[in-house]
Amino acid sequence: MDWSIRQLLVVVICCFCSSVNSEEWSLTNLPPERLRRNLTSLYFEDGRFLTGKFSHLRHYKRRIRKHVPMPPVITKQAPSKHIVDPRELIVIDCEATGSPEIRYSWLKNGRELDVDSDASISWSAAPNSGTITIELDGDNPDKSYEGKYQCKAANHRGTAVTNEIEVTITASPLFAFDEDREITVPVGAQHVLECLPILGEAIPPPNIYWTKDGSNPIDLTERISIDADNNLIFANIEEADAGEYSCRAEYVKLGTIRIANTLTLIVDTASPRGARAPSFLKRDINLPPVNRGEDLTLRCITEGLPTPEVRWRRTSGGALPAARAKVVGTSLVIEEVVEGDAGSYECTASNSLGKNKYEVMVTVNAAPYWKTEPEGQMLAPGDDATILCEAAGTPTPEVSWKRNGEPLGAKHGLIRDHHFEEKLKDQANRRVSGTTLSLSELVKDDSAVYQCIARNNLGTRITNAYINVVELPPIMLTAANKKYAYVQDQDAQLHCLSFGSPKPQITWYKEELLAGDRYQILSNGTLVIATVSTEDDGMYKCMATNKFGEEALQAELSVKRKTSIATPPIALEVKAGNEAQFVCVVDKDPDLDLTIVWLKNGAPLKPGSRITTPVLGTLLIKDTMSSDSALYTCLASTTRDEASAQATLSVIDVPEPPLNLQLSNQADVSVTLSWDMGNENNSPIEGYTIQYQENRLMPGEWQEMKVIDGRDTLTADLDLNPWLNYEFRVTARNKVGESEPSDATERYTTPAAAPNAVPGGIKGEGTEPTNMVISWEPLPGLLQNGPGLRYEVRYREQPQSRRRRQADSDWTVETVNDPNGKEFVVEDTPTYTAYEITVQAKNDFGDGPLSDVVVGYSGEDFPAAAVENAAVGDVTPRSVRLDWDPISEEDVKGDLKGYKVRYYDEDDPDNVMEKVFEGDEPTALIDGLTPYKNYNFTVVPYNGKGDGPPSSPAVKASTPESTPGAPGALRANVVDSKTLDVQWEAPLEPNGVITGYTLTYRTMPGPGIPEGRLGAPMEISVDDPATTNAKLSELEEQTWYRIELQAKTKIGPGDMKELETSTSDPAPETTTVMTTTAMATTEGEVPLIPLVPDGEEELPGTGKAPLKPETVEILDTGENFINVSWVPAKVGPRPSQFYVEYRERGTNSEQMWLQTESVDPDPYSETLQKTIDGLNPGTRYQLRVVASNNFGKGWTDIQETTTEGESPLAQAATPVGRQGWFIGLMCAIALLILILLIICFIKKNRGGKYKVSEKEDALKGDPETQPIKDDAGFGEYRPRESPDEVMAKPPTGSIPSLAGSDKPGSETDSMAEYGDADPGMFNEDGSFIGQYGADKKQRPPEEPTSPAAFSTFV
Repeated sequence: MDWSIRQLLVVVICCFCSSVNSEEWSLTNLPPERLRRNLTSLYFEDGRFLTGKFSHLRHYKRRIRKHVPMPPVITKQAPSKHIVDPRELIVIDCEATGSPEIRYSWLKNGRELDVDSDASISWSAAPNSGTITIELDGDNPDKSYEGKYQCKAANHRGTAVTNEIEVTITASPLFAFDEDREITVPVGAQHVLECLPILGEAIPPPNIYWTKDGSNPIDLTERISIDADNNLIFANIEEADAGEYSCRAEYVKLGTIRIANTLTLIVDTASPRGARAPSFLKRDINLPPVNRGEDLTLRCITEGLPTPEVRWRRTSGGALPAARAKVVGTSLVIEEVVEGDAGSYECTASNSLGKNKYEVMVTVNAAPYWKTEPEGQMLAPGDDATILCEAAGTPTPEVSWKRNGEPLGAKHGLIRDHHFEEKLKDQANRRVSGTTLSLSELVKDDSAVYQCIARNNLGTRITNAYINVVELPPIMLTAANKKYAYVQDQDAQLHCLSFGSPKPQITWYKEELLAGDRYQILSNGTLVIATVSTEDDGMYKCMATNKFGEEALQAELSVKRKTSIATPPIALEVKAGNEAQFVCVVDKDPDLDLTIVWLKNGAPLKPGSRITTPVLGTLLIKDTMSSDSALYTCLASTTRDEASAQATLSVIDVPEPPLNLQLSNQADVSVTLSWDMGNENNSPIEGYTIQYQENRLMPGEWQEMKVIDGRDTLTADLDLNPWLNYEFRVTARNKVGESEPSDATERYTTPAAAPNAVPGGIKGEGTEPTNMVISWEPLPGLLQNGPGLRYEVRYREQPQSRRRRQADSDWTVETVNDPNGKEFVVEDTPTYTAYEITVQAKNDFGDGPLSDVVVGYSGEDFPAAAVENAAVGDVTPRSVRLDWDPISEEDVKGDLKGYKVRYYDEDDPDNVMEKVFEGDEPTALIDGLTPYKNYNFTVVPYNGKGDGPPSSPAVKASTPESTPGAPGALRANVVDSKTLDVQWEAPLEPNGVITGYTLTYRTMPGPGIPEGRLGAPMEISVDDPATTNAKLSELEEQTWYRIELQAKTKIGPGDMKELETSTSDPAPETTTVMTTTAMATTEGEVPLIPLVPDGEEELPGTGKAPLKPETVEILDTGENFINVSWVPAKVGPRPSQFYVEYRERGTNSEQMWLQTESVDPDPYSETLQKTIDGLNPGTRYQLRVVASNNFGKGWTDIQETTTEGESPLAQAATPVGRQGWFIGLMCAIALLILILLIICFIKKNRGGKYKVSEKEDALKGDPETQPIKDDAGFGEYRPRESPDEVMAKPPTGSIPSLAGSDKPGSETDSMAEYGDADPGMFNEDGSFIGQYGADKKQRPPEEPTSPAAFSTFV
């Protein structure tokens, strides 16, 4: 907005004081420059012009100039250095705002300029402008118009002045004249091409550059540079430098280029100059000071061969200013120099022959500039004013003051015009102290524009600051009853923009004065409430007060819930082609509308066919590709706040194949393979695989040659085999997989050679006592190295003495000419004789290396003799030691492997056991025997051929008696609430003669309680070994007991069997106490589950619900079944049954559980299982196992599994009416109904032709035609019976219930039992249902229904 319009708005607001009827009033004490900067915020709100809200102010605009004075404020002025093109209109800007209307005048070189009387000068036509224009003759400009101009803007409130504006007319003088000439320079020499001087002063200075052969400007390098005199300097001449050179001056302002004479450079290659160390041709030693704001160029003109390398550094005052410093050729250029750039700089020139350097000192001068520029002020009468004016520069500038453009103390505080007479005033209230001007006890005549002037030898700067003395009561500029909405934890701002002079004092209230650290009132009256919450909701009042009055406004604050990301998207790594889905769950205030935008690398993501947002907060990317890899942002926005969360998507794929395969370092049997890395596709390469193909052994088949780990290894040295034609390729691998193979290399052929490997696996073994088979592994094709492969086999009997070796002539040599041959058989050998063997490969190109000597043996025979003198050594209850004499080496007939001991218990002679003892030691310890047994032992020698004869006679030994094992079983039956009947079985391992039992019992707080918390033990000794039970009486009711039982022999007590059980509750008189059984095992065995007697419908227990099963496992699932197993609890109250509850998984947590048939406890099985049948395929089910007794139930945690197959919901894609099974079923039903209708019709017609009784009489004599009679009466005809007769007849032919109930079950159960109809209401004329239900007995209502009662056997 134009400043004058803004100023008018300020004045309009002042018109609210018109009711005061006084000329002595003001606007505000806001500093004018701050007002100027903040005017938009002061007078614009929510993007709308305030006069739109305060439309009643518009009619005051006509009275602005008459009633509201404002001092002038310069808003636009020309630059202090104004270089102009005489061919164009010269414009010198000067614009200001103020009220009343501004009057402009100009000074030229300190004197009044009469604009109106000079025909070449005119005022700008723009309104309220003091800009002047000067029109000159472009061909012959009048230089008298050059000079220093200054504009004044004045009204009766003061005078403002601009800086001095120096107007200079541009000039473009020519180069001095000189003839074109040729210059010959030896190659390698340094040379300077001189630029002619310019005749006269160029304003502004031109841009000087050199061209070669009329082309573009020559680029400056370390070899070619330009000095301060614009000469072109070569550090050394190259042959390519030959050409025509010219120096040019470009006058940018005028668009003119001047060209100097042409210099033709001829390069002499016949006498080149030699190499030399760097040296400096010119040094900027006496560098003149540079002015602040100008560009500084430091030149380093060098020569040398090779071309010197130039480096610049700052040696004092800090580092080079990186943002403003650059090196052009060999020169250092620092743009827009500041005082801090002063200091020393060092240039270093170096090449391979030496180094040279020099230092230059930089001094920076500065024309005056403002550190603190004074600001205008609007004040009330009686206020004090201070104007601060701080200037800087080098040299330090002097500061002086003026008032309305005149020195302080001059007797012209105001201008003279037809409205005002000259007024003088006493200046006692004014004081100047250096850079500060102070005024006290202001009155309206103190209104004026004060100039602060800073001056040094480089220039002068002027700035204006006005004092405007007015008075005004507070006026609210912010609309009343405004509503503000913020979200939690934000800083709320409630505006209260007011206007008045003096500046109003702002206070805020919410029922009471607001104070505290959370509340802050800004200088513009805005209330800031830190981190708001819902407690800050409500109405607020702002009060603006000054000495002329007060005004209030109200505002309403509403605090909404903060928007937050409840579930941020998580980083994804997907394989290319798969789907990627980001989910972003947002929590926000219900009163605010939510928008979620997805960003990709900070830019909005545009959905399409492949990238969709199926629901708010979900981003789905289908068929992902490498370009989808990015940082994705979920940006959740409401009208009040926003929240965001980020996650990365990495689309990974197998790498691209390696590129550019090359073969190098080619030799007979080696080559180096190199390649370039292909695209990694967002998953780092982990390694490479080198493959090869050859055309002789397996042509067309690629084989792995070398695996390389690591990403950056891109070469491999390959060892090759002779006599092959290779080609190679490489694959890359990452964690996704292996790339496609690279393109194959060209073929590489290796020459044939003698074998360089020996056959492997050489050995000699006999298959018969009279032969030896020498075998080896044939050389694979890759190692044959040439044609004509054969094997030379050498063998000889091993010398008996190692003191001397046999001569080579003792070897027997045989040749196997088959390249794939792998054995040679030596016949007629002595039994088990040692031979020395070697095998050598040969081909048409030479002999391979001779293998090492291998010792082989001819065949073995069975041992010829049995061991002798076998005898029993040490005997323990569980082990026997045997000793014997070994057989001789001659009788071994081979390599003795060891001895076998065979033994059996005389009580079980058919169960012969064997233990093998390797080695030649003639002793053995046979352990693992059973105490108190008689054993027979024999010893058998064996070698590689087999077993020799057993020792004879057998050796006998008896193991002594030992302590017995644990009793076979231990159980406790509950007799009553204080009595337990403890029963057990004899030990499975008596280990001697059982002499009795020791039973110990004691109380315990509960099952599984540690030893330290048990009660005092009570012991019962049973001396009769035949007794296997004991009754424990006078026990505590409802108490857990630990029972321990040990069997005894004469050696002592044996292993212990333990049982934890409990007594029951006191039994009510009406309740029959049933017996339950608890069983226990030794450590490591399966605990036994309580047994329930057959036929009982209720189980009395300990008064507590059973514990839930310990482990549940889903064994198998099919399309319509689930097989579940579980381990019952080992301790705690005993269940009477188990069953499985199941239901389809759904959103309704109250969905009814279905129940399988019950499973009875099995004391001899560790786990129980149940199959759930009749399920839907492809459906998710929840299930749990329930243990129950009469006192309650114990449930396991819910588990979930899914049946196999396709869900019925998926099948619903095809309408049922179009499915084949449905059409066939409907046809079958229709056909069946038709047949039934025909049968009913025929029967009804037949029934009308004769009486039932006659028919029965006719059939009595023929047993074949008698109707089948059972309790349901399936006969086709029979006399009608009354309901009483039916109920009185005893049932026949039915099968009793499995539960042993005396209520019969038969086919009659099928209808009447499930219906409410009277069986007697049906007869034969039209229905046979009555016959099925005639004999059915109705169950009394109070009788519980037994599951077995619903079973029907046909």
